[in-house]
Amino acid sequence: MKNVIISIILILSLIQLSACSSATLENKSHSNTQSINKVDNNTALINENNNVNLVNANNNNTVSNNSSSKNLESGSNNKTLEINSPKGNSDNVNSNTITDINNWSHPVKYVFNNANIQIQKVEFKENKTYPIFYVNLTKNIDSENKTYYKNLISQIAIANGYWNYEIIDTKKDVDIKVTCDRSKSILKEIIYNKDSNYFVESNEDKKVINNTDDEFINYLINNVGEVKSFVNSLKNNKNVNSIIYVERYPDENSKNSYIRDYYGIYVGEEHTDHNVNIYRFAINKDSKEILYYDVINDKYETLNEWRKNK
Repeated sequence: MKNVIISIILILSLIQLSACSSATLENKSHSNTQSINKVDNNTALINENNNVNLVNANNNNTVSNNSSSKNLESGSNNKTLEINSPKGNSDNVNSNTITDINNWSHPVKYVFNNANIQIQKVEFKENKTYPIFYVNLTKNIDSENKTYYKNLISQIAIANGYWNYEIIDTKKDVDIKVTCDRSKSILKEIIYNKDSNYFVESNEDKKVINNTDDEFINYLINNVGEVKSFVNSLKNNKNVNSIIYVERYPDENSKNSYIRDYYGIYVGEEHTDHNVNIYRFAINKDSKEILYYDVINDKYETLNEWRKNK
């Protein structure tokens, strides 16, 4: 009888050891699976973050087109990294032409879209630092639209980091060559169909434009606390400057009320080789109502709406 009891105890012990071993193996398997999943998830994040023209849904960071990751700089919410000169898409880095405009991202594209100008393609010369934008212009270049085009050319120069560039409209027989001074961030020369004097402004014209720009920029700084705080935060920064400028002027012929009645104001960080967009605002030319422009969702909000959604 004693031997039977001992045998039963041994059998129960073996069953318990077997169960423990199974549980251990199962836990190890589960742990390994978690590790594998973790690696896979990390890989997925790495692959996602290495994509060009990325919009990060978590941080709302929009990264403009760039073929080299070393030039990228991370930003906080709603920052738009703007590389100085357009690059080819990562899938076609050896190409000198961009034809897939829908999947191409760059601040210059934003300027053209704002003006309702369709880009057909972008070609590159001079080691891909000289872009040629083939477009369909919406207005004729004449005395009535001269100021409009001068402003557009200036906006493109800013968005392109003051690299030289060219605009061609084959249907309208238009060729505009723009030369800039990157060290001074200024336009040097505009040649319209071989005429270098067509867009030359008088000193009086320059004075009027500068006074208007200063008026709206100062109005924005004095009436939006976030902008004033941003400017003050960079006053003593030796590496980064604040940059605020009028990037779009009211277009009385536009059917879009925001483009027709509002100035577009850009607020950002100016680095040595790129700009980082922090905010974009619109100011009504008559009432001076200030709206926040959400670049990612392409919508305008009142300041109260913007602050609630931040």
